[in-house]
Amino acid sequence: MNTIATKRRIGDILLESGRITEEQLLEALEFKDEHRVYLGKAITSLEFLTEKEMVEILSEQLNIPYLELSGYEIQSDVLTIVDQDYAEKYKIMPLFFFDDSLTVATADPLNVQMIDDLAVVTNMEINLILATETEITRSIDLFYGAAMYDSKGDGERTVKSRQINQDTEIIEAVNMLFNEAVKVGASDVHVEPREKDVRIRFRVDGVLQQHYTVPKASTGPLISRIKVMADMDIAVSRKPQDGRFSHNIGTKRVDVRASTFPTPNGEVAVMRILDQAQSKIELYKMGFQEKILEEWRQLIHMPNGILLVSGPTGSGKTTTLYATINVINTTDVNIMTIEDPIEYQLNNINQGMVNNKAGMTFAAALRSMLRQDPDIILVGEMRDVETVELAIRAALTGHLVFSTIHTNSAAASYSRLVDMGLDPYMVSSTIRGVLAQRLIRTLCTKCKKAFTPSEDVLKSLKMEGEPDSYTFFEPVGCVHCRNSGYTGRGGVYELLVADEEIESLINKGASNTDIQELAEKKGMTTLRQSAIQYVTTGRSSVEEVFRITLG
Repeated sequence: MNTIATKRRIGDILLESGRITEEQLLEALEFKDEHRVYLGKAITSLEFLTEKEMVEILSEQLNIPYLELSGYEIQSDVLTIVDQDYAEKYKIMPLFFFDDSLTVATADPLNVQMIDDLAVVTNMEINLILATETEITRSIDLFYGAAMYDSKGDGERTVKSRQINQDTEIIEAVNMLFNEAVKVGASDVHVEPREKDVRIRFRVDGVLQQHYTVPKASTGPLISRIKVMADMDIAVSRKPQDGRFSHNIGTKRVDVRASTFPTPNGEVAVMRILDQAQSKIELYKMGFQEKILEEWRQLIHMPNGILLVSGPTGSGKTTTLYATINVINTTDVNIMTIEDPIEYQLNNINQGMVNNKAGMTFAAALRSMLRQDPDIILVGEMRDVETVELAIRAALTGHLVFSTIHTNSAAASYSRLVDMGLDPYMVSSTIRGVLAQRLIRTLCTKCKKAFTPSEDVLKSLKMEGEPDSYTFFEPVGCVHCRNSGYTGRGGVYELLVADEEIESLINKGASNTDIQELAEKKGMTTLRQSAIQYVTTGRSSVEEVFRITLG
């Protein structure tokens, strides 16, 4: 059990910390007796401290870990050890158990009666972790609420009699999922039914992390609620569906793209979270090296031509294009886009969306846009020959065209277009530059650990010098980064500018390797070199360099 000085009182601890006065303590004690709540609740209710401030003080003074429950995976089997009534009575959330030890989250760690009662009821040793009461209450609603859908319960009659409460709880549970996903910076939420349960994962910093496991019987209610929100047909479960909705979190609004996919275990739902704040991000905040940023700025102010951003799905291409468009979005130009779909609404820009059923393809839209007197055109993706040919025609007739392409490097973009059947001369004469990019996870500053790299590591990175002259850092994992070792991501870039020599090489049908070698010879910074700078400055790890870049 956690070693707690049980003779210490929460009021004394807070007075010693200097965070409340004696007058505030006396007022809180009166509130506590009048409303029959514990002292910590009284203090936060009177707004002398926030819940987070309260648990952080207790964590420091009592040496008990503090955890944000929104980032914690709770296995469904732990719910069988502590029933919902008990959890609600003492405001605790069981987290996990091992052998004869049970760990629970509480906001009231000095409640000796709760600890003793729980030890007797469970016949287990009790370990405590601090969390805010609000997060504990939400977790109880989410996990125990989902457990109510267990078909092995009281039967159809009981389910019907509790339908209103169940509907309310599933709405709150789904809302909580989105709130927590946004809070931890997730780009996607995956709801995945398995044989015996439902796995809920968040994609954070480009990597899927399992956050929750809820009972199998929750599948139907969860998926149905998501379908209702996304305006899908809840009666259709045997074919994929797509939808979209907005979700408000306080004063913040996020747009969500949802899709379902049938599997033998039930429908999988994946939701892409589109934070509108991302549409206002500025280029200089995206991790560009100064040299690359200056070259890119010069390119985007050209009167005509094609500029491509390349990289795999999820590498930040759309964000880069939006940030770029924001730089050149002035009142004297007409900017038009065709996207699939529109991810963010941009001010003073005419945005269009692909609709294949209505014949609104990239190519069809681009053909129509050329009759709309545009100055700048953004095409979501160079998906087919017709689209590329129209983009080239637009560039040749005085338009500046931006688009994306799925290639592993900037040099590969040119040969990809030639391989599609396009004339090498037309490709080289219109595509002014290609910006390849990746997103690299940045190390958690709270727990990253320094080390001296070995000679083999330096050799693999093609770095010279003695190992002792370098200090690298590696991920560790802590409560601040939810044990991942990383918080946030930064951009890694490679910009190939097509000058006369490179154009000549492309015209000759040169390979990716030939184009790459010439570009590097002329001073192009590669993706690998950009990523290594994150390592040498202590911002990321060697493992991340190899994860996101080719050799």
